[in-house]
Amino acid sequence: MSQKQYNFSITTTNNTFVTKDNWFLLGNLTSGSPYNISVVTVGVMGYKSTSVTTVNYTKPETVQPTISGHSNSSITVTWTKPKGNVESYSLYLTPNTTIQSLNSLTASYQFANLSAGRAYSVMLTTISGPFNASSELVTYATIPNPPGPIEILSKTTSSIETQWTEAPLMTGAKFYYLLTYTSSQQSNNINTTNTSWNFSSLSSGTSYNISVTTVGELGFQSETVHIYMVTTKPAVVKNLTFTGFTTTSVSVNWTKPNGGVDWYIIQWNGTQQVSNRTNETFFTIPGLTPGTPYNISVAAAAVQQSNEGDKSSISTFTRPEKPGNISVTQGTNTLSISWILPRGNISYYQVNISNENLVFTNSSRTVATTTNFTYLKPGRLYNITVTAFAGNFWSTSDQVSFATVPKPPGSIIFSRQSNSSLQLQWATPDEMSRAPDIIYSIAYQAVGGPSQNTTSTQNNTLLSLLDSGTNYTVTVKTIGPGNLSSTVVQNSSFTLPNPVRNLIVSPESTTSLNVNWLNPLGVKSYYRYLVDTYNDTGGLIYSTNITNNSTTVPNLNPGTNYSVTVRTKAAEGSESTVEKAFSYTIPEAVSNITAVGTTTSLSVSWTLVTGKVSSYSVVLNSAGQLVNRTVNNQTTNTVFGGLTPGVIYCVQLITKSGPYESNSSLVCNATFPNPPGSITVKSQTVNSINFTWALPQNMRHNQYNFSVTTTNNTFVTKDNWFLLGNLPSGSPYNISVVTVGVMGYKSTSVTTVNYTRPFPVSNLTQTEITTNAVTLVWKQQESKLSYSYWVQVTNESNVIVNELNVKITNATIINLRSGSNFNFTVTTLTADGTQADPGTVSYFTRPYNITELKAETINTTAINLNWMKTAEYKDDYKYRVATSGCAYKNDTLRQKTIQISGLNPGTNCTFCVSVMAANGIEGQTVCTSQYTKPETVQPTISGHSNSSITVKWTKPKGNVERYSLYLTPNTTIQSLNSLTASYQFANLSAGRAYSVVLTTISGPFNASSELVTNAT
Repeated sequence: MSQKQYNFSITTTNNTFVTKDNWFLLGNLTSGSPYNISVVTVGVMGYKSTSVTTVNYTKPETVQPTISGHSNSSITVTWTKPKGNVESYSLYLTPNTTIQSLNSLTASYQFANLSAGRAYSVMLTTISGPFNASSELVTYATIPNPPGPIEILSKTTSSIETQWTEAPLMTGAKFYYLLTYTSSQQSNNINTTNTSWNFSSLSSGTSYNISVTTVGELGFQSETVHIYMVTTKPAVVKNLTFTGFTTTSVSVNWTKPNGGVDWYIIQWNGTQQVSNRTNETFFTIPGLTPGTPYNISVAAAAVQQSNEGDKSSISTFTRPEKPGNISVTQGTNTLSISWILPRGNISYYQVNISNENLVFTNSSRTVATTTNFTYLKPGRLYNITVTAFAGNFWSTSDQVSFATVPKPPGSIIFSRQSNSSLQLQWATPDEMSRAPDIIYSIAYQAVGGPSQNTTSTQNNTLLSLLDSGTNYTVTVKTIGPGNLSSTVVQNSSFTLPNPVRNLIVSPESTTSLNVNWLNPLGVKSYYRYLVDTYNDTGGLIYSTNITNNSTTVPNLNPGTNYSVTVRTKAAEGSESTVEKAFSYTIPEAVSNITAVGTTTSLSVSWTLVTGKVSSYSVVLNSAGQLVNRTVNNQTTNTVFGGLTPGVIYCVQLITKSGPYESNSSLVCNATFPNPPGSITVKSQTVNSINFTWALPQNMRHNQYNFSVTTTNNTFVTKDNWFLLGNLPSGSPYNISVVTVGVMGYKSTSVTTVNYTRPFPVSNLTQTEITTNAVTLVWKQQESKLSYSYWVQVTNESNVIVNELNVKITNATIINLRSGSNFNFTVTTLTADGTQADPGTVSYFTRPYNITELKAETINTTAINLNWMKTAEYKDDYKYRVATSGCAYKNDTLRQKTIQISGLNPGTNCTFCVSVMAANGIEGQTVCTSQYTKPETVQPTISGHSNSSITVKWTKPKGNVERYSLYLTPNTTIQSLNSLTASYQFANLSAGRAYSVVLTTISGPFNASSELVTNAT
């Protein structure tokens, strides 16, 4: 149309305007409001075209919010409604990234459940239609949480150490603690991020109020936590000293310390803790125990008595009391001194002892009220004092004197005895040489007689006019200075008795003599007689001590000459002179005779008799036939040869010594039978053994039978064969046969060891087959630890290729050819090589795997495979190809290549190839994977607007791992997953032509559609 032929009519919500221009400015509109705008072309004759309409908004006004309130978990935002219209508000909170959409009537909003002590920024956006206007960020903070209660950890004279629990729910927030401490003289503030603080440089004995406040973001503070009237410890008092001491009191004074002090606490401990309180700087402690250590401390206290400063301490003793009532227990080298302390305690006692004549002094230190002085000289007078010490104080007793007791003389020795006197002597008492005024008092008395006394200044004396064979008791004691007596020394001795009369000795038996005599003159009832017997070489062989006038000497050797002596004994050391006589014993007969036979001899042995024997006679008797043999007195055996096997013989021995001889009793025995012949096994099964043997030589059959012994049993038989049955398989049996003759005597044994046959192996099978090895396993009935197994392997030509022997029920045969058939024979062997029936199986070894397997994709449904021939290849080999993943197939072929068709498009296929030997056994599988090509998909444009295009497509056959959607001319490539079937390109330019290409992708392959063109 020619521009001169038309104009435009513009209609708004409330007005209509006409203009020649193809634009129009609407002014004086309300902000944030929608306006309907309609434009028509007005032609000649006023004809109007159809209208073109649109709805547009004016932009809304910007509103700046304010923070009207806050707590530890919320912030309240308020604002004033702007001019014009607002359809809705969007309130944005950061860092929580919270966006709250609000209607146009709202003018405030509270954000709750916020973190304490955090800074938050708020932005308010007004929204009308597609337009919005955002305010500037307004930053504010929540109030921080207060800390936990304040705890006092420690106090000193110049510091208070505190701690508190961290303000809760403040982790990650920026905050610190404001500490305030005040007293009557000062007030201070401290900032810290720690949860403890040591307030230092404080005044001693002063009270402080302490508070802690959490200060968070923007300086906002929490509620304050307080603790009141915390008092520092007072300082230590100065110059604590003692000013006086008695046995029951101590006085002290001191100087006031710096800082505040309200009073002083005085404490002292002896046996228990005692304390007192004063406002003065001096104090006397009364009512103490004498000689006792006391630790005295003074501490300043401020505000309250429990608030004590550190103690200043000193220690001392009270003066001790004077010891008294000294007593003594006297010994020869010791004085045990005892005393009494009237009251109180001591640190220790020092006891002094001295003797001027000996130029001797000594002392003893003790905490007890007794002490012992040792190593003193006996019979001396000593001066004693006792001093009590308590710390640096002491008190000494009055002096006393005590003497030691004299020592007794040495042991009494009787130096000479007769039948009427005793000469005695003793040693001078130890340590009493040169001691003045020493004499000895001697007393002696016979049993039942009167006591007699004498004295001597020497250390010996003679007691005479005594009775013979009589016991006298003698005592001697030392008399020392002060008429103190020693203990007595006592000893006893007999005078000598007279000898026996008319001694006679005569034989009683082969081993004893009889001895008789008359009493000595002056015999006493307590006399004893010592009888000693000596052999012919003079050696003492028997002694006895009796009270009778006769005795028997036992346990002598037969046929031996002995001498006998007799002495009278009144007591030990009191014996008469010796009387002596002689006699012989009777010889002894042989008793221990043994006769041991062989098959043709009898060996006779005996034990030599005790005493004297001149010779032995040996007599052998069989069925009345006698053989007599004489041997010397040192012979203990003889052998009779050339005898008959299995016959009874009797033996007797005659002993001779001088004119005497003795006959033994008869001893009978038999010769042994001859053994049977060699054992021969006739037959064996798994549970029996049949064997036989030859008859013994030179013996009649009615004189013997056979004893057959096996592992567990013994059998007696007249036959020369035996069948052992019901035996376990494969077991060894020791078989022994002896001839049993007269008296049950047995010949030497004939033995053999034989096995029952083992059971053959069962369940012989393979457990693993490889290309060059076969592992066999089998079971063995009634298996034995001694079993071994002979494994033999033959090939298809029956040629032995391997043999081995194993001790277990499995074996691995190696070095076999791959893909070949072998026969495996297993035979059970016992320890001696006895064989079971063999067991045989046949198996093929596995062929080797193929190599260089390659897969080539042909199209969307077919892949070509090829590979190289296996090692040790055989003409009868086949190949099995298994397909999975994109289809499930099994193909068997002889060639080395195959095309697999009918596969799923766009799918990852797995192909596994194995070699099959003649019996179907397979070698190791070799696998590879390859994708089929995906199908091509042609997209369509299903919708469009002035700023978008929507592309759709149908999922193709098979699989697609992902799609690539290409848009031009924007050169936009969008990658999409396999489940997507449409996509909208947005934010495009209006009225533009766009082309789309859709590419399907699976693995390394892709397929692109043709270009599809449309426009916005």
